[in-house]
Amino acid sequence: MNKLKMGMLFLLLLAVLCGTMTVSAAEAPYETYVFAYDSSVQITPNAYLPAEKIAAFGETLLKNPSDMVVDEERGLIAIADTGNNRIVLLNRNFEVTGTIGPFTLPNGTEDTFDSPSGVFITEEDWLVVADTNHGRLVVFDKDNRYLRTIDGPPAQVLPENFKYNPISVAVNAAGQFYVVSKNSNMGVMALDGDGGFQGFIGAQRVASNAAQLLWRAFMTEEQLARSVQFVPVEYSSLTIDHKGFVYVTCSSIDRFELYNTIHSRSMDSTYAPVKKINPAGTDVLRRNGFFPPAGDINFSPYDGDEAVGPSQISKVILLDNGMYMLLDSYGNKLFTYDSSGNLLFAFGGKGEALGLFSRLSAAAAWGDELLALDAETGAITVFRKTAYGALLDEVIGYQENREYDKAQGLWNELLGENNNFDLAYLGVGKALMEKGDLTGAMKYFELINNKLYYSKAYGLYRQEILQRWGLWILLGVLILILLAVWVFRKIAVHNQKTLASSAGGGLRDALLLGFYVIFHPFNGYWALKGEKRGGVSSATILLALACLTQAIAAAASGFLSGDEEASVGSGVLNLLAPLLLWCIANTCFTSLMDGKGSFRDVYVAVGTSTLPVTLLVLPCTVVSHFLILEELPILAMVTNVAYIWMAALIFFSMITVHDYTLGKNVLVSILTVLGMAFILFLLFIFVSLIGRMISLVSAVGTELSLRT
Repeated sequence: MNKLKMGMLFLLLLAVLCGTMTVSAAEAPYETYVFAYDSSVQITPNAYLPAEKIAAFGETLLKNPSDMVVDEERGLIAIADTGNNRIVLLNRNFEVTGTIGPFTLPNGTEDTFDSPSGVFITEEDWLVVADTNHGRLVVFDKDNRYLRTIDGPPAQVLPENFKYNPISVAVNAAGQFYVVSKNSNMGVMALDGDGGFQGFIGAQRVASNAAQLLWRAFMTEEQLARSVQFVPVEYSSLTIDHKGFVYVTCSSIDRFELYNTIHSRSMDSTYAPVKKINPAGTDVLRRNGFFPPAGDINFSPYDGDEAVGPSQISKVILLDNGMYMLLDSYGNKLFTYDSSGNLLFAFGGKGEALGLFSRLSAAAAWGDELLALDAETGAITVFRKTAYGALLDEVIGYQENREYDKAQGLWNELLGENNNFDLAYLGVGKALMEKGDLTGAMKYFELINNKLYYSKAYGLYRQEILQRWGLWILLGVLILILLAVWVFRKIAVHNQKTLASSAGGGLRDALLLGFYVIFHPFNGYWALKGEKRGGVSSATILLALACLTQAIAAAASGFLSGDEEASVGSGVLNLLAPLLLWCIANTCFTSLMDGKGSFRDVYVAVGTSTLPVTLLVLPCTVVSHFLILEELPILAMVTNVAYIWMAALIFFSMITVHDYTLGKNVLVSILTVLGMAFILFLLFIFVSLIGRMISLVSAVGTELSLRT
């Protein structure tokens, strides 16, 4: 009986424990996520889960702490307790082992801090404090004894009215100091081991451009006041890795410029919220992810009043395998990136629950745990890495060391847990490309719409094909060119016979005459109008062929050249609508300005002028399947030539159709364009009125139904 009771008690305890474990695994008050290539949010398994929150450290309470650094070998946590003008030292059990402030100078007198904002532990185990309001750095040895003070640079080497208030400090292996000063846009201050001023590095000069000036012309005074002027950005913090690269953050970047930088997927660092600066002061941060490292990307570029705004990146936390975290002090979130700039996961948020923050100010990694500091509550939240987070660390390590075979298996394992993880598809694609499976790699890159790596894989694949079949491909291209030349010569001979004939010719002759018109516009358009060798049917067929070409280009362009937002309907409408509007507007104005052509004449001329679109855009659509990214500008140039050619033909056709001089035709063409805009305006008003009438009728019907 006792054994039975003990067994039942054991089962009960086991059930409670299992239930507790289940609850704790699901207790995260946030969702961990990444951004897909199309900027949509993809929910992922949690990489970290909150474990505990330490709000008090014995009798020691923190007040507005602003920075934290850890030394795992010594089991030390140093916190800049800014509001209490001291440095608090904790052990791994979060027990206070000491405080610094006040501290004793070598002459026996006591000194104090004034709002210390930054702390750093050197390789020599020295503790360096950025004593902000006193304008100095204070250095302590590993036993927390005062070593020396490094005052600011002499005034004669600094700009006028420059005030030295260090807020963040880092020291490299050679003992060189790097300092960020509050309200300074000069860049990072470099000091030698003795505190001697060496200069500023990494300052980014910002120049205005036409687009920026135009945008600001339409801003309200309030928006202008909130926007950042065209001056260098201010750095807000810095840290340094074991290779001597300095990571700096900029938490106050113009909202509009930041949005453009993110969504244009810019590699430029002008408006980047985080930079990686080498000793020469050059930004070398890799930005090869779907979007450049910047925290949240889905915010409005126009106003800062809404709840969701751009991230304010205030800290960089360095991790293993080249990974790093960006601390968002606005959204109270942490964004983790690999060395290439790919977002691995993001988590956190504002709130009072375990794992959320009131005002996140600092974070530090300690083994498989993450310590996050809340400036408002003075509490440290401990996050523990999950199995998913550990797996992600492992695969990034293999990826960083170029062990792609090992990485591939883990990427596939990650896809088993999260099949929406675009980075995993990218990782599998890279592994396949390294193994020589280029077609397999291209499939994975296409799944996530990654054109950069698709182009690399396709370039290698195309090279293999050319090495194997290059001679036959060249022969086929030559045959096609010769065939095209033969066809054009046959058409030219036929057109000469047709024009020499007194007969007007049929539909086939009118269609083929279009080839003569595009190369001999003045004689060709006179033949269309004066000799009545073209008609509405032939013009309509040529216009329909051009529209069909647009549809094919929208639907069947190569992956690298295709626009994912383009549709067949929009492709056709973008060509057809302007041409029909031109016919209407031009006929209206020319009827008032002694134009000799009718609507029929204008329509025939415009329809015939679309032939270059068919002749050039259609082959470009085919060729787009065989080009890499670097070659696409050539394709775009040829496509632009087609549209410019068409526009030029339409312009010169109007001279013949209406019997205008060049100058008069220019004037009428300008009026035609204005007329097209006016027609669009009227259409907009008409559609708007129809919509309001429908709404009114619907509202009246609803009201009547309610009364009855």
